Amino acid sequence: MMPTPELTLYTTPFSRGTYAVWMLKECAAPCNIVALSADQLHEADYLAVNPLGKVPALKAGGTILTETIAIITYLAEQFPEKNLIPAAGSIERGEYYRWLCFSIQLEYALMNRFFDIKSNHEKFRSGIGYGSYDEAVALLREHLRGRDYIVGKRFSALDLYYSALLLHFSRNMQVLDADPVFAAYIERHTARPAFAETMAWAQQAAAQLGG
Repeated sequence: MMPTPELTLYTTPFSRGTYAVWMLKECAAPCNIVALSADQLHEADYLAVNPLGKVPALKAGGTILTETIAIITYLAEQFPEKNLIPAAGSIERGEYYRWLCFSIQLEYALMNRFFDIKSNHEKFRSGIGYGSYDEAVALLREHLRGRDYIVGKRFSALDLYYSALLLHFSRNMQVLDADPVFAAYIERHTARPAFAETMAWAQQAAAQLGG
């Protein structure tokens, strides 16, 4: 395996880019973390990194990676000794990819519910990947019922992503109703020391930015 290139992460405190900070801490990865304000995301310097003005963005050597789930998966593969992704070629890796792709559909469903975009029209439901909000949430709930982890029998990058996503939409956006299955899943994984370290970093970075 090639050595991990020099890493620089661009993010804003308490954004979804914070998931990538959490992943860096789980990996104990050496990385320069650049905290940006919301205004700085639209300045020329950052637009040269990500023209969409979104975070996170990870500079790995001379390459820029964007999209949170891609960044945390890349990091999991770069630090195999941390066992944060199933072995390549295993059926568990296939399951990882399945639930990785479903996480994108789930976020669409959650965002559409937040903005009150209805998906009960039959053509909409058949054409969109997640079907409907109720179906997508029910699928995840039933998958997690009685499970500690979304794939396999140990914590992975997917558990990091899903627990952070569910926490964000239940606490900050108040989309998800109180649900014991999701609540237990979130509590289990946000009890990890690396999550507490991440929240401490976010609070400090926000204070330094004046937020």
